[in-house]
Amino acid sequence: MLKLCRVDIERSEEVFERIEKYKEAVVKRLSPEAVILFGSFARGDINEGSDVDIAVIADFEESFLDRIKLLLELNEGIGLPLEPIGYTPEEFRRMLREGNRFALEIAERGRLLYGGIPGVEKHRPQRRVGLHRG
Repeated sequence: MLKLCRVDIERSEEVFERIEKYKEAVVKRLSPEAVILFGSFARGDINEGSDVDIAVIADFEESFLDRIKLLLELNEGIGLPLEPIGYTPEEFRRMLREGNRFALEIAERGRLLYGGIPGVEKHRPQRRVGLHRG
């Protein structure tokens, strides 16, 4: 059974290690264009209620909801308090062109864990960042 949970702030170091494991599972299974950490973990303002927001940009064939199911299934055995979202590169580029605030937030404030962010090349240099444990 898939379930969502929340971060135990005392175990945040372990969560960062699990984020890396999850990224590796996503890359192995989906060969994505990008894996992006966004939200409170990317901003560094995690608290007890935080979950791990990860956007995966890949050539999905699944429906939008089935993508989320797939991304949650990749978390089995890793146990992240995960809120994943998946877009195709075309969907994400279109959202950026249309000024979608959610996509802009991911592109501008997210932490690139893998690959490159489609549609952002013209707007800013891409920066690949490691997970900062603070």
